[in-house]
Parts: sequence; C-alpha cells; structure tokens
Amino acid sequence: MGGTALSRPGTSPREGDRGVARARRASNGWTGRGSNAGGTGQAPADRASLPVPLEDLRRGERIMLVVRAVAVPWVFLQVLTYSTLPFPPGVRSAGLGLASALGAGEIGVGLLHRRTSTLQGARRLALASLMLDVGVVSGFVWVWAFDQVSALWAILFILPLEGAIRFRLPGALGSWLLSSAIYVGREVWGSRIYDYRFQSDSVSFRLGIGLLIALVAGLMARDLHRQRAELATAYEDLARVDRIRSGLVTTLAHDVRGPLTVIGGALHLLADRRRPLPPDRAQALLESARHQAERLERLSADLLDLARLEHGQLELSPQEIPLGPAVERALGFADPEHAVEVSVEPGLRVKADPARLEQVLVNLATNALRHGSPPFRIEAESRGDHVEIAIRDHGPGVPEDRLDRIFEPFAGGAEKGSVGFGLAIVRSLALAQGGDVSCEPNLPTGACFRLTIPTAQGGAPRPG
Repeated sequence: MGGTALSRPGTSPREGDRGVARARRASNGWTGRGSNAGGTGQAPADRASLPVPLEDLRRGERIMLVVRAVAVPWVFLQVLTYSTLPFPPGVRSAGLGLASALGAGEIGVGLLHRRTSTLQGARRLALASLMLDVGVVSGFVWVWAFDQVSALWAILFILPLEGAIRFRLPGALGSWLLSSAIYVGREVWGSRIYDYRFQSDSVSFRLGIGLLIALVAGLMARDLHRQRAELATAYEDLARVDRIRSGLVTTLAHDVRGPLTVIGGALHLLADRRRPLPPDRAQALLESARHQAERLERLSADLLDLARLEHGQLELSPQEIPLGPAVERALGFADPEHAVEVSVEPGLRVKADPARLEQVLVNLATNALRHGSPPFRIEAESRGDHVEIAIRDHGPGVPEDRLDRIFEPFAGGAEKGSVGFGLAIVRSLALAQGGDVSCEPNLPTGACFRLTIPTAQGGAPRPG
C-alpha cells in the first residue's frame, strides 16, 4: 500500500522513546497478529497457557483410539481366563459388561471423531472419551475388589497418561485425583464387603506412585506443547522473513530499477548533443526524472523508518494538538481535489507527534484514495482515554485472507505502484504513540481503517 515520508522532528523526549520501544515489542517483527483497535498485538507471554489447538486434540484422540482397540480384546481375555479366585456372584458378568461398554464406546468415539471439525466439538469429545475411560477402568478396579492381592489396580496409571495426552498437566492431575478417589472408595468398600484389612500404607504408596506418574507425564506434555508453540512461532517468523525477502527482491526489481531506468534514459537524451531536444520536450524529461527521484527518496525514507522503528531508534515529540487541523493538513497533502468528506467531533485534542500523526493520516488517506472508491469519509470521535479515527471507502475492500498480513511490509506488492511499506509504518507509528490501527470490512462494500490515538491529558476532549 502507499507510503509517504514526512519531515522528522529533532528532539527525543523520554515518553517518545518508550512509545517506540513499545511499538517494537508489540509489532513483533511486523506480524500484526491478534491486533485490534486499541490493543497491543502482543503475543502471550506464557505459551504454556495457550489453549489446546484442534489438531492436538484430534491427534490425542487418534492415539487413544489405537490404545482402546488393543485394550478391548485384552480386557475380554483377562475376564475369560481369570482363575486365581472364584468369581463372586455377578462379577464375571459385570467384567464382560464393562469390556462390551469399552468396545461400544470405542466405536462411538471413532464415529464422532470423524465428524468433529471444530475446536469446541473436539474438546467435548476429548472430555467425554476421557470420562468413558475413567468409568471403565475404575469399574474394573472396583469389581475386582474381591481379590485384594491382584495387580489389576495398576491400570489406573493409564488415566493420568491419557489426561496428559489430552489436556497436559491439568488433565493428568485431574485424572489422578478422580481415579484416586475411586480407588480409595474401592478399598474401603472391599474391606467391608470381602472382610479384609484396609491397608492404608499400601493404598498411600500406590496413590503416591500415581501422583509421580501424573506429574512426570503432565510436565513433559506441557513442555512439549511449549516447544511446539515455539517451533510454530519460529516457522511463522521464517515465513515472514521469506515474504519480506521476496518483497525486497520485487522492490529492487520494480520500484528501484524502474525509476533508475527513467532517470537514466532522461539524462541520456538530455546529454546527447547530436540531437538537441526542443525546450518543452527537455522540460518534460526533467519533470519525469524529478518525479522518479522523489519516488526513490520516499522509498529510501520508508526503508529508514522501518529500520529505525524495528531497532527502537525513531525520535518522537509527543504534544497536545487539536485533531481537526491535523486532519485538514494531512488531507491538503493527500487529497488536493477534496474527495474526502470529514466529520471530526469539535474540540478533539490528542497527544501525538504532529509530524508522525500527519504521516499516519496521509498514508491512510492516500491508501483509501488509491485503492478504494468514493464516497470517502473520515470520522473522529472520543472513546474515553483514546480518540478513534475511522477512514472509510466504498471500493472492493481488503480480501479476508489478507487482513492478517496487511500491516506487514511489502503486503501491497507492486500493484498500482505501491511498494507496501505504508501500512507497516502506519501501524508501528500508531503503536509508538500509544495507539493502534486495524482494518475491517466497511459494509456493504469497501474497507474501514480504525486509528486510535491517546486523548490529550488522558481525559475527555477540551475546547481548542
């Protein structure tokens, strides 16, 4: 999209330095992820607290479908071949019923897994299938209470592992707590029904082993999730760098080579003494060369601004200024034909660097005039401690698949002579001054860019 470089202030107040540093942190390499008007666009500090993605839940479900497919015939085999002690009345039938329930649950979960395509649905299925496994496993441990020396209780250790696969540390600890409560209840009930001594030391030992398993599995799952999130972020950064590299190659091939070709051709014709040019033709060539030189100057200024913003070295001079005149000055540069309708709430004052605010407004207005269609409109009103400025047009708008990347460098490509720096600079300058910028559809057609800037003195606007 379009970009225009204006004059730079020469002072560097501490507040401006803090704003530039904030822009550098929040922009996160110009990704623009998760930005909204008035937001910071910052990534979560602790990636371990991120919600489980859909693919992670589906992967965990596939793992447990395989485990259950092996477990069902194993359970039937254990019930049918058990001979250590005689079965009490109804226990063998209960064991076969639990095995059948596990098999039926496996079929149902498999069918639902194929039909689940949303994150909410995957979470519900994961929780339901975990409860199915908790119920079946605990049921087997409970009905086998007649055999106190049997090691069947060890299958309870499967539950914290499954909880870790699905929900990391909270899932592992939650599964351990639930299965532990059921196991303690089983021991108390079994000691009364089958008349054996409740062995508290043995029960506490088994619960302790289960807790250790839950902690190890949960912590490992949490760290693995964090590493996968970091790898995904690194992949996104590499993809961003590759897009910037490709954009830079396009810029060098189009936006630098083109003007240099025009300038070189004009100078060559003017320097050819064998074929003197008419004065009007010579003047046209000089004007063309001057125009291309100004284009190169703007390009170099934008590149310098990007570099300074990324390294936190851009100088800002925040001041309390009336917004209405600032908008009019920007439109005097970007809209000499007065195609933009302006509606600014009277008396609005903002705290911003005048030159940089003008640069932001010029870029947004130029972008709307270049890529949109009339009617064009700029509206500004107070929103508490911020002023919101909306720049609307009724053109084709921004494709939905580009909304996440529109504030990255080179996002505009080379279409209509746009290098693609303007909106990247706009967002970073807005963040550096305590505001933000976002883009959304302008229904029924067009695009709406919303710029937020802090109100002067952080309060309600006062008369100018």
